[in-house]
Amino acid sequence: MDSKLTVLYDTHLKPQLEALDHDRKNVIKQYWLSLGIGIGFPATVIPLSFIYDLQAFGIIFSIIVAIVMHRLYSKRWDQYKKDYKHKIVTKLINSIDSSFSYKPTQCIDKQDYKNSALFGRQYDRYRGEDLIEGQLDKTHLRFSELHTEYKTQSRDNSGKNQDQWHTIFKGLFFIADANKHFSGQTTIMPNNHSIFSAMGQKLSDIFTNNQQQVILEDPEFSKLFNVYSNDQVEARYLLSPAMVQRLINFSNRSEHAIAFSFVNDHLYIAISSTKNYFEPKLFQQADSLAFIASIYYDLQFVINIVDELDLNTRIWTKP
Repeated sequence: MDSKLTVLYDTHLKPQLEALDHDRKNVIKQYWLSLGIGIGFPATVIPLSFIYDLQAFGIIFSIIVAIVMHRLYSKRWDQYKKDYKHKIVTKLINSIDSSFSYKPTQCIDKQDYKNSALFGRQYDRYRGEDLIEGQLDKTHLRFSELHTEYKTQSRDNSGKNQDQWHTIFKGLFFIADANKHFSGQTTIMPNNHSIFSAMGQKLSDIFTNNQQQVILEDPEFSKLFNVYSNDQVEARYLLSPAMVQRLINFSNRSEHAIAFSFVNDHLYIAISSTKNYFEPKLFQQADSLAFIASIYYDLQFVINIVDELDLNTRIWTKP
């Protein structure tokens, strides 16, 4: 356990966490109350409504009661999450770097997502949260959770249209200043065709953007990634042997599929994950040091990308 985190927990977090845990227990009570009434009320009222020939009233009234109870629970749960992020996650971020800003309800801008050139498929739904932004030495960075989806329609057996939502990308989306000047576009995709599909990128999309495959000499890197660029010389300039090794090490340390792109003097990283980062759990004690540590290490993992990839070492004329 990180000694810095232990001190932070004991001196600044524990009193607030104990108060939050009291709130969490109240949310649990509301959860069980809402669930009990939401199920028990219809189970009692609907059969009675059939006895007294008031079926429509019984069904509609039961639905209204269930919706009201669900909203009461959701309101308290949302407030608890808001308080937790404001009081705890903010302090964890500031303990890593006090200059960082944290906006729990915001996410990476849609234009940044588009600029990355990592996703060939157009999204129909764009959602995200937990935007963190700051400056580490010479490198400006920002990242957030992100979930993009596209919609398809199909007909059910009765002929009605049904919407189906498919994930393009879900995970952490990271943007940082690159440490080299470049004008082309280079993408580094996981060397797995199922990952191409999951992330909404297709080989046809890449070649449409005038990108061609770049064959690098490192066999370990080639097992992990496919590289495409519209400038073969620049791609090799960006992917120096040192950078290739850093990308290998970073990928090996991560448990998730990762894609990179170098576009307009920026490095974009998409870390595919179904995990809901920086969120409290209803049935997890708020004052659990192990749970706090998991959030802290997730934050460190992303913020340390700057050091992992040596982005503060400026090359040639990059200021």
